[in-house]
Amino acid sequence: MNPKRQACLNKARQLVGARWRHRGRTPWALDCVGLLVMSLRAGGLTLIDDTHYGREPWKDQLQQRLQKHFGDPIAEAFWQPADIAVFKAPQRGPCHVGLLGDYLYEGFSLIHAHAQHNVTEHALDARWQRLLVEVYSPWAI
Repeated sequence: MNPKRQACLNKARQLVGARWRHRGRTPWALDCVGLLVMSLRAGGLTLIDDTHYGREPWKDQLQQRLQKHFGDPIAEAFWQPADIAVFKAPQRGPCHVGLLGDYLYEGFSLIHAHAQHNVTEHALDARWQRLLVEVYSPWAI
């Protein structure tokens, strides 16, 4: 694996267990975007974190920002660990992001900061796959 991708994943995994806090940007409390900001920085990338957002999605602002920074979403055949996954909430639009990980038992895991579970890593199972909207590769730029 690319060393920058690996550094990003290592940082995300170091943050597992951190508390969830809306707009949190510290190693002990962060939200899903904060996890991306800190993890990507460890891999040598900068995600400009200038969007002030609420806890509810606003149109397609999240996707627009990711596309502006990282280009078009990538097809599933090209997904790799440390790519950014965008998820929708049931009955709502895209409002959550996480990093794809290399799952121990084959396939992908999801590393994300979640309001009910703090920062966690688990299999990208059928439930999360149904909520998956698109994936971006910050490493392709």
